[in-house]
Amino acid sequence: MARIDMVARSDDLGSSISANQAIDRVTRAGFIKNVSVMAPGPHVEAAAKLLAGRQDLCFGMHTTLNAEWDKVKWGPVIPLDETSGLVDAKGYFLSNPSMFASTKPAVEAIMREVAAQLEKLHTLGFAIQYLDSHMFPEMVIPGLDEAMEDFAKKKGLIDHMYFYNLPPGFQDFSGGLPAMTEALKTLPNGQYFFVTHPSLDTEEMRMTGNAEVRGEEVAKARAYETEVFSTPELVPMLAAMDCQGLRYDQALPQQRAKVEAFKHMSDYEQES
Repeated sequence: MARIDMVARSDDLGSSISANQAIDRVTRAGFIKNVSVMAPGPHVEAAAKLLAGRQDLCFGMHTTLNAEWDKVKWGPVIPLDETSGLVDAKGYFLSNPSMFASTKPAVEAIMREVAAQLEKLHTLGFAIQYLDSHMFPEMVIPGLDEAMEDFAKKKGLIDHMYFYNLPPGFQDFSGGLPAMTEALKTLPNGQYFFVTHPSLDTEEMRMTGNAEVRGEEVAKARAYETEVFSTPELVPMLAAMDCQGLRYDQALPQQRAKVEAFKHMSDYEQES
């Protein structure tokens, strides 16, 4: 093991062509080895053609029950209507997990959708090895966290909730490689986790956004992450500091995190 082991993950594969291309780029740089796939994503088939055959990557299902942007939407894999509490009148997922407090979707119905999402990814050729969550609806829906934990066990998938040791000061990538270097110097030896949302600054990404953040800001921030994590200098710099990237299937499970502790992760997914 290295002095610092990083379970680094890129989320939202399949959500856009821009994300697909950016995730391909950052993972080829060699540090980020975990990729979370959105089965309901409008470009998940293109993502499969681009990346599903990559043996160097550990793929996970980014369990998706929300569609956070105002103009870019996606819906469930199985047919659902408003009575399910999961979709709006147009059949799209609701924008924020907080809405589930009033719509009260049944956990049993959710898990049928979760199972269908996994089946779709398998059909597309993704070797799914772990399970994680888009925007943490488990925080709002009673019993969902326990159901997801049980589902992961039954399907033989790694549960992402055992790996959330977030390195202080490392999730903000705005300072680029110099700031990352300084943050790493302060970390005690150990295993950590962080998540990225790589994309390109394209018209497609500028169509995202909501009341909290403009699409232009989303595109700019995510393109900057792509730049930082695809630079050829990244892996040599981290190796010199005795830091390596780990796949989930190489990492050591830790104490299972509680969903209540991760509201900031939901905010990050919605606003960054």
